[in-house]
Amino acid sequence: MSVSYNLDIPAANNAPSVDQPNMLINTNAVDTILAVDHVAFNVLNGGTHKQVTFSSENTPSAPTNPASVLYTTAGTASSNADMRFRNANGIFPVNLIRAYGVFDTNGATISSQSINISSSGFVSNQGYTLTLSANATNSADYAVFATGYSDSLNPAFAPVVKRTNTTTFIVAFRSVTNSVTGTVVQPAQGFSCIVLQL
Repeated sequence: MSVSYNLDIPAANNAPSVDQPNMLINTNAVDTILAVDHVAFNVLNGGTHKQVTFSSENTPSAPTNPASVLYTTAGTASSNADMRFRNANGIFPVNLIRAYGVFDTNGATISSQSINISSSGFVSNQGYTLTLSANATNSADYAVFATGYSDSLNPAFAPVVKRTNTTTFIVAFRSVTNSVTGTVVQPAQGFSCIVLQL
């Protein structure tokens, strides 16, 4: 989208009638450009943001405190833009979360609570194989935090994660109770996983 705007209008030596066509263009251009990411004029909540659109990747120079910059740059999982925050201390990712999911005891997603991750279900003595969406991570060097949920505080579960490759890992929950130590179990109330990567 390109929005036309005339600079230096009204000109100092021109009568307003001379510059009226260009002033009209400028007035309408303000409404057009505002409406790209904002609620525009003459509407309830006018001026508030609908969204923030970054048109390109622009890595800024280091700002001086207290200034800070939110921007996009090439991502690490793919070359598509990824958001960053920069202040006088350095550059920080806005979010390290690459995938998240909540699953029942059989490995089915609960209430659509998943993004970039799916489970193929429970396999006895092995656990759950989880698959990440393409480009969620850029290597098998990602962190996985898994939590098993029980009906009570006993038995307790110790999660064990085996990263297979960039898009697949296995989560097993081993019981740490005295009677069944080390047994791979299905947590009675399911489990959740979160995958992090810079």
